[in-house]
Amino acid sequence: MASSKISTAAHFVTTRTQAPIKAAGNGVAWVPNMDVFTHEGGVVIKAELAGIRREDLTLTVEGGRLRIRGIRRDTPRAEGSRFLMMEIEYGAFEASVELPHGLDLGSARAVYLNGFLRIEFARAGSIDAGPQRIEVA
Repeated sequence: MASSKISTAAHFVTTRTQAPIKAAGNGVAWVPNMDVFTHEGGVVIKAELAGIRREDLTLTVEGGRLRIRGIRRDTPRAEGSRFLMMEIEYGAFEASVELPHGLDLGSARAVYLNGFLRIEFARAGSIDAGPQRIEVA
């Protein structure tokens, strides 16, 4: 059975646009593909971020919203190169996910491996509104 990328869970609201956000003047060129799912122990957010260095990622939680920001740097090409096709997006990116109530934001764990960023939050009490930065392992 094929699965759909459309979520019917109303409490997961992600910020995505059809056109690059760069036109809005905030410097963001693209938005990564993401999956958000729940399980018995909490919530997992998984972002597809191939070719990005850990030090170029910033994760923050504020007001019940997870924000993922970073940059994918373009690599040098041989002089005189001409593209026949270019689908990989480079430059600054940003995505945000509204987190459901009942998570322990202090339990956040982030791992970046094989081009995927995985962030996990355990279930607990109410969401703490204080800003917090999450380190990526």
